[in-house]
Amino acid sequence: MMMRLLVAFLSLSLSSAFSVQPKTGSEAVSTRADFVSKTCGAILSSMLMPTSALADEETEVIKPSPSIKACDRDAKNCVSSANIKQIDLYSPPWTFEVSPDEAFARIKGVLKSDDYHYAIKEIDDEARYIRAYVLRREADQDEVEFLVKGDDKVVVFKSSERKEGGLPDLGVNRKRIDDVRKRGAVFELMGGGATADSYDGGGAAARGNNAFGQLKAFYGLQKGEGFQSVFEEEDE
Repeated sequence: MMMRLLVAFLSLSLSSAFSVQPKTGSEAVSTRADFVSKTCGAILSSMLMPTSALADEETEVIKPSPSIKACDRDAKNCVSSANIKQIDLYSPPWTFEVSPDEAFARIKGVLKSDDYHYAIKEIDDEARYIRAYVLRREADQDEVEFLVKGDDKVVVFKSSERKEGGLPDLGVNRKRIDDVRKRGAVFELMGGGATADSYDGGGAAARGNNAFGQLKAFYGLQKGEGFQSVFEEEDE
């Protein structure tokens, strides 16, 4: 289409150039040659310059898929389902039997219904991800993230202090996560009843009631292999 328009414009320009009152001798030849040269140069320049539409396509940035990160190893006021190798920072993911969309709607409903404590900052309905700031001692002091993984039918999450260095939260982040789960009313803890406060070593660990034990119970595995699809394995 662009090429046809340029050809038509060139034809019209040339026609106009030769339809003006003719001059005599070398002056007429020079004038026409200059006009044709300048017109062709302008057309070729426009053909080589990318249009704004093409420029927009070339600069389009693909948005990365949301994910839940682990708490820093030395974090004090943080809990995440991704910290499978650090029991004090770990809380088991949730399972559900409803549809993934229903599970996500439940989490959104809990956060939106408590707008005094939660200020939603990001919602990705397609990825089923939500992030919100949370009031503790100060407004926006903490942050929560939830990601519903439809293929695995689990919810992974993180609740943390936005700026580390404050006073100990006395378990507030962990309690907050459990409160959202209970209010959602359709979520169970991965591992069939294992709780985040049951990691006391000894008997609990012997019964497999620990982070890796929960993963084995959920997937029916013997060696804890295969859980990388839900959790990003941390470096040793």
